[in-house]
Amino acid sequence: MLMEVYYENYAKRCNDAYWEEPISIPYGVYDRNPKHRKAFYRFLKSEGFKCVDWNDTYPLILVNMEFKRFGLIYRPIAHKCVDSRRYTIQEFLDEVYNVKKDS
Repeated sequence: MLMEVYYENYAKRCNDAYWEEPISIPYGVYDRNPKHRKAFYRFLKSEGFKCVDWNDTYPLILVNMEFKRFGLIYRPIAHKCVDSRRYTIQEFLDEVYNVKKDS
């Protein structure tokens, strides 16, 4: 479920008060090209990230660096993202992923 990018224990507590635990805001990564998104999907999986939802219907991927989880949103509705920013895949890799990985 996509909520797993926001709540660490959502899968275990989805029928309970999961919203009482701290929320972790993911990064928003936007790419309209399905081939680029699929390549990014493979990259994240190869780096040990868990995919919690994927459907190819909308080009925004939520990536939670803290939980090592990601998911593709399924509707063009507002989703909380770090700084309310939509990174390109390359911007995310250069400005977020490689910086956090090296620190």
